[in-house]
Amino acid sequence: MKNIVKIVTIIFSLTLILSSYQSLAGNSDRSGQAGAQHLLIDPWARTNGWGGASVAEVRGLESIFTNVAGIATLNKTEVGITRTQYLAGSGAGISINAFGLIQALSRTSKETGTKSSLGVLGISVFNMNFGDIPVTTVEQPDGTSAIFSPKLNYIGLHYAYSFNKYVKGGVGFKIVNESISDLVSTGVAIDAGIQYVTGIYENFRIGVTLKNLGLPTYYQGDGISLRANPVHSDVELTLETRSAEAVLPACLVLGTSYDFLFFDEEYAGLSKDDRRDLGLTGNDAIHRITLAGAFIANAYSNDIFSVGVEYAFKRFAMFRAGYSYEPGQFNLETAKTFYTGPSVGVTFGIPMSKDKDKGSILYIDYGYRFTNRWGGNHYIGLKLAL
Repeated sequence: MKNIVKIVTIIFSLTLILSSYQSLAGNSDRSGQAGAQHLLIDPWARTNGWGGASVAEVRGLESIFTNVAGIATLNKTEVGITRTQYLAGSGAGISINAFGLIQALSRTSKETGTKSSLGVLGISVFNMNFGDIPVTTVEQPDGTSAIFSPKLNYIGLHYAYSFNKYVKGGVGFKIVNESISDLVSTGVAIDAGIQYVTGIYENFRIGVTLKNLGLPTYYQGDGISLRANPVHSDVELTLETRSAEAVLPACLVLGTSYDFLFFDEEYAGLSKDDRRDLGLTGNDAIHRITLAGAFIANAYSNDIFSVGVEYAFKRFAMFRAGYSYEPGQFNLETAKTFYTGPSVGVTFGIPMSKDKDKGSILYIDYGYRFTNRWGGNHYIGLKLAL
């Protein structure tokens, strides 16, 4: 059975990579040519603290964006919300709100009474709001007293399954929407990912995910219509301009991570074999230091290299930092991103029951990413792990 799972995993990985070859064969000259660019924005505070390096390490709710396979680690329920102040100090008033819910599914055998996993199901909602913008026209360049509010949204349905303790896979479907008062664009994007876990304490991970695959989108609505009178005619006609198609911003992400674990004194004198027999993992460690790295191959922007580190005290306090690099980012004339590289984050867990080690926890997350203009991005989130 293990050999079969390994073969399936290898085939699935190769399929992801080969199927993405054509869509990811672009270069930096294509930056900004894709539509639905908000699909590349991570709204979650915890993963932003890593700077995008956590594709192999990510687990739970935040996996919805980073690597959908990571939600398969859940055995109960997680629900969370997050708010992002995007480009603080720019005066643009851009905000991002996101919501996510994931639920482990199981089936109880009538004969034995034992439970078997059916995987993990999740939903997510993303909304990017630009505030109210005055309407201007050629005849009234100072404004018509009307306003409009651009919005970028998507709703996602996600599913992941643990084939065994080593291999997890997942897939997600997102309905993507971009709209203003008189134009709308709708499309469907697909994510797929896997995580492979190994090591005595399940502390070495490899992650692969392919994101934002889908058919091209285009705009529809009255905004591409124009009323005009033909020459030498009093007849008024409505002319409609065809909207150009825009492809989705596909990307392939490869990453790895390693946990350095420090256990309580009662386990300190045991050998590695004894600890393995007890089934100890990172969840049982008092202190954990995780190093992670990722390579992001973007079809319509520069490729990105990311590294990150996180220190955790049990499940109650986590501190993280990351750095992401893409070519040209240090020169404002050539940079195709406003990120300067560094990112930081912190998480505090508040136990919601008497059993602090196994009970429910309310997490407060904060993340910050530095930018070369304005005041950076601030991410604040709440997550309840039941």
